[in-house]
Amino acid sequence: MIKNIGLITDELQNFSFADIKCISNFNLSFQKEFNVHSSLLDIDFIIEGNGNGYLVQFRFHNPQSISFESGGLYHQISLNIEDITERGWEKMKFEVEDYEENTLHFFCSEIEILSISETNYVI
Repeated sequence: MIKNIGLITDELQNFSFADIKCISNFNLSFQKEFNVHSSLLDIDFIIEGNGNGYLVQFRFHNPQSISFESGGLYHQISLNIEDITERGWEKMKFEVEDYEENTLHFFCSEIEILSISETNYVI
């Protein structure tokens, strides 16, 4: 389950990952807390819905096997997020991928929505 998904679905009742149109920010960080190393991947996506554009900040916890290829002024994407808990992989619960162009792919332990705001960003 994606934490705080209600931030999106409250604004866009018929939300689907197909509404995500592009990436506007990609930030990978590493941290050490209480002698435990972890990583965070923050990605800002532009979503179109209800005739408006929205900037949505996603946070992916402990991303693994990150593959990201981008060029140009913005990165168009066809996003798919699959729950893979039934595979039994230690700590990995989600597989995230760009299913059309295969320019983004990784696994992560948790996904949360940090914020959503309207934007004038035009694709």
